[in-house]
Amino acid sequence: MQVQGMQVVVAGAATAGAATALLLARAGATVHVVDRVSQVRPVGAGIALASNGQAVLERLQLKALLERATRVAGARIVDANGRTLLAPPPGVDVRIVTRAALQAALQEAMRNTPGLTLAFDATVEEATPDGRVTVRHGASGQREVMQADLVVGADGVHSRVREQGKFGASVRRSGIHYMRALSPAAPSAALEALTSAGLFGMLPLERGSYLYASCGTPELERAIKAADLDAFRMAWQRAFAPSAALLAPLQRFDELLVHEVIRVSCRQWHDGRLVLVGDAAHAMAPNLGQGGNSALVDAVVLAECLNAATDLRDALSQYTARRRPAVDKVADTSARLGQISEWTQPTMRWMRDRVLMPLASRGDSSRMLRDILQEDPAWLRGR
Repeated sequence: MQVQGMQVVVAGAATAGAATALLLARAGATVHVVDRVSQVRPVGAGIALASNGQAVLERLQLKALLERATRVAGARIVDANGRTLLAPPPGVDVRIVTRAALQAALQEAMRNTPGLTLAFDATVEEATPDGRVTVRHGASGQREVMQADLVVGADGVHSRVREQGKFGASVRRSGIHYMRALSPAAPSAALEALTSAGLFGMLPLERGSYLYASCGTPELERAIKAADLDAFRMAWQRAFAPSAALLAPLQRFDELLVHEVIRVSCRQWHDGRLVLVGDAAHAMAPNLGQGGNSALVDAVVLAECLNAATDLRDALSQYTARRRPAVDKVADTSARLGQISEWTQPTMRWMRDRVLMPLASRGDSSRMLRDILQEDPAWLRGR
């Protein structure tokens, strides 16, 4: 089939939607991107770009963003006393950027790509498997009906496109909450600490640090419910002393982004002319740092399948068959890591730190890395 000349509607202008829209527009499709936000704000904290995500951004000609990113070397999983429990295998390349910087680069690329239009404050009300899309424009309330050859649901965990099709979707709440934040203070090291209060992670940025942490103990839950920044800081300081210097510069509770981990899995990722990418298809726990990276990989694999197949149905079937097993494996591993990171009872922590982590460190690190990355970065990078 020919991507050139296709009419494509993409619901969602964040990482998954932007990458998909750029690849398809550059292949000759006419792409309409709609997003329900009224304006782009510098929200979000940081994102760890692994080799697979970096390769996709290079393919999207966003190498300048990667050059400004902070390269992380030697990040470790440690216990509350700083003892190494698990070190990354050789060859791991991770770079940290703010989500605001990533989104700004993607937005600029979309605005400068011929054949791609971008509309904000525009909500998909209906998307049918035959490609009919109804969009409501918020400012005017006007409804616009479009007929598309392909409708891409890149509209996140609560995807409206997913609701409209038969994807065999399962949306499961974990009950686990995480905090993310940006701090102007630099971290002493790049690490994740498994502590009596759960997980606390700190990664360096060009200026400051990207923080993420569990919110699962009664003390932390009370602090979150009361929006009490001081109580949150004190709870973490008692559990992991290095957190104090990083949380101290924060002045308002709303500088903390708190969200529940929600798992989304689908038996199939397409229905007729509807197809899912990113969190709409496979939202996962953040513990392997592959949510955003997997979304970028989705975009490349979908574009390649569309270019190589003989018809749309064949292309979307190949896409699902290639992506779903790989992502499910990563999501399952992330969920298990998330669960054991929340072990706060002393006996369970001892079992994790002294038995499970040493066993994990003796596994086949090369195979583990291939599974996490899902696709060869050289192939993702393209010609």
